[in-house]
Formats: sequence, structure tokens, C-alpha cells
Amino acid sequence: MTIAWRLYADAGNSALKWAARAGERWAAEGRLPIEHLDAAALEAALGEAGLDPAACERAALVSSRPSLAEAAGELLSQVTGADVALLGRDLHTHIEVDYRDPSEIGQDRLAAAEGARALYGVPVIVLTLGTCMTAQALDDAGVLVGGAIAAGLEPQVTGIVAAVPHLSGPVTLALALLRQGEAASVVGHSTVENLAAGLQATLRGTIEALIAGMREQVGPAPVVATGGDVEPAQVAGARFDRVEPLLVLEGLRAVDEREREPGTCRQ
Repeated sequence: MTIAWRLYADAGNSALKWAARAGERWAAEGRLPIEHLDAAALEAALGEAGLDPAACERAALVSSRPSLAEAAGELLSQVTGADVALLGRDLHTHIEVDYRDPSEIGQDRLAAAEGARALYGVPVIVLTLGTCMTAQALDDAGVLVGGAIAAGLEPQVTGIVAAVPHLSGPVTLALALLRQGEAASVVGHSTVENLAAGLQATLRGTIEALIAGMREQVGPAPVVATGGDVEPAQVAGARFDRVEPLLVLEGLRAVDEREREPGTCRQ
């Protein structure tokens, strides 16, 4: 018997992250590099997860890159044949944003905030650790009071390579070690170790500063972390109350179910 499912996807700076929802649970998840994003790659990923594209009831997409959103949406529709709703165009969050211009905030950050609110309530602080490290806080009234954006590990490495080309090899190796879960010594005894120590200290220090800044606004709220560099951050000594790898997609799901399934409130 073929089981009906729904596809939720996040087209980010480096990858398309997707997850399939069947009934009340996440049935499968995966990620595809943006540079290798095509119908064949997505079909293969779904097939490996045991998902029949013809059984996809509908799909929803969020993207931090407006230039990529249309192409990603067309790809999802091509592979599944399903209706694809885009957050910010077809689906809309209900979060009040305390920005001078609320339209400036990325839809992926709104989805993460929706996910944190749906799963844990408010107040809450959300950290996304990817190409950029972003933080935002919801106060006890559910208002997104503001946030911060800092460079993630990848841009830090790119900056070092651009400014100091002869460190290209060592800093690339240092990043690989951190992402493999190897903690760096506070004091390095080689160029690679020095760079790993610096990247790790910058990661931990930035996270601590972001959390402190958000808590000045909303008080001692729990911190929910998501993103590809959560594990290196934890190895570096960062502490989170909760880690939710699918936080952005949880938020997208919550909005999709609220707007396309009136009267439904499933967690």
C-alpha cells in the first residue's frame, strides 16, 4: 500500500534541505548540494528513502535566496507533480516582526521562529548555524523583537583564504577537523592547530555573544539551535537548551497546515 506524504524543503545558500511528512511524523529527510540540484538527484534521493513521488500530496518551499526560489519550486513540482507553495508568496507566517521594515527579514528565519514557537512556545531564542550564524528572539507576546547576523564558519574560512592565500590548505584542513567533531586545543602547536583553535574560539564566542544579546531583550528564554554547524559549535563548548535539525521545516509545516488545512493544529 502506497502511503501519501507531503514534501517540505528549504533552499539555502549551500544546500536544498528536504523532509517528507507522512501523517503525524517525519518519514525521511535529506540534503542536496545546490550545485548538484537537478531532477535526477532529487528523484534518486526520494527513491533511496522509499518515497513514491506520485504519492506526494503537495509540497511547500522556503528559501533565503529569492533568485533560487522559483527554480527550486519548479524542480519540486517537476519531480513530484504536486502543487508547491512558497513561503512569503503563497503561505504567510503570523509572527509580528519588530523591524523598521519587516519585509527585510528572510523567510527562512521566519520559518525557524514559527517552528520554535510551535514546538516550545514563547519566549524563545533561535540560533541558525549555517553559512551565516543568525539569531532572533520571540518575546512572551510572540513578537520577534529583532536579531543579529554573523559570519559562519564557511565565510570565515573563505575570508582567510582570500586575504592570506598561503593559508588556504591549512585553514581548509582546520575546518574539516572541526566538522569531523575534533575539538581544537586552546593553544595550537602547528599552523593547522592554530587555525582550528581560532575558528573554534570565534564560533563559541560569537554564539555566546548572540545569546547574551537576545536574552537582554527577552530574558532567560530557552535557546533552540539548528543548522549544519550545530555539532562543531557543541564541540567548541557552545550550550543549547534544544537542538532541532528540522526547525525551519517544522515551521514551514506548521504554516502550511494552518493555511492549507483550516481547523488543523497538528504538532
